[in-house]
Amino acid sequence: MSAVSPPIIAQRAFDRFVALHPFNYYTGILTLQAQAHFGVARNDPKVIAQVKSHLLPFVRGEVQFKCNFQNYLCGGNGAALLLQRGLLPEAAEPVRFYAEELMRDAPRSREGIISNPLLPEPNRNWNREQIWIDVAFAVTPFLLYAGLALRESAWVEEAFQQTRKMYDVFLNPENGLLHQCRGFTAPGKLTEDHWSRGNGWGMIALTELIDALPADHPRRPAAEKMHRDLSLACLRHQGAEGLWFQEMTLPTSYVETSGSGLILHGLAIGVARGLLPPEDRANVERGLRGYLRYIEPDGSIQNTCQDCRSPGDGTIAAYLQRKPIHNDRHGFGPVILAFGAGATRLGLETL
Repeated sequence: MSAVSPPIIAQRAFDRFVALHPFNYYTGILTLQAQAHFGVARNDPKVIAQVKSHLLPFVRGEVQFKCNFQNYLCGGNGAALLLQRGLLPEAAEPVRFYAEELMRDAPRSREGIISNPLLPEPNRNWNREQIWIDVAFAVTPFLLYAGLALRESAWVEEAFQQTRKMYDVFLNPENGLLHQCRGFTAPGKLTEDHWSRGNGWGMIALTELIDALPADHPRRPAAEKMHRDLSLACLRHQGAEGLWFQEMTLPTSYVETSGSGLILHGLAIGVARGLLPPEDRANVERGLRGYLRYIEPDGSIQNTCQDCRSPGDGTIAAYLQRKPIHNDRHGFGPVILAFGAGATRLGLETL
């Protein structure tokens, strides 16, 4: 295989997403977050200008769509990240508005984990004890960067607490991996999975924490430990191609690319930050090379699990019924994070 450029792979993935999918869904928010990280990591004015052009309609309130988390309406994590970096000052007012709303109004489980704030009480027909790890992606990066940008320490604390509480609830202590959901099939019942993208959602939240919390922040040691522990658990289940499977404990299940990309990005930042040993760089590089087998020349992505939240009876067998989709909208952001931000942070210009 001839040498390839990780940033070119990342940009092709973004352009392919733009050609195929709208941004007015949480996968669009993920893709914008990934492209923002890509631009910041490379300090690339062209990439930053491109992602800003897609974020500004959100910031101006021109994009309206039904979403579980209203902070998506201002551009979500990508808008908060660029605000924190001083690259999107226009986002200050809407980011503050949605952060305050999230802190004030979001329903929470008995542990304080944010559940589904889609509709306001008392009209909301929702069990607040139904929680899922995907919410770590929805709220932790947004509150973290919003709090750092606008000097709201309570938001930063909540960003940490949301992921810590979810990690504690969903952790399988036998293998260090995370389950996705609780309370969807029966009150208090965890799904039995160790789903690739579910663990990726946990990883992206922890990665944002270890990458952005100030060095002297009192929550940093705990965030680093969770990130390190999840990283090591993922590495124990890394497949021969360097990627992960739909059910991470079952190598007979299909390679799942979206979770693989989120995990590879987290490992790359862990190595770059010195939280993981230098030899794990080779595991990241092996994963990126394996990933290339599922990325087409035009940026199309193979083997991405379709929408998935506590399918069927929540068993591993039910998760295995969720099929891989070509160019599924979940697949592009993880590619950009892995090849754009992660590879750049490791200084990988060719593979």
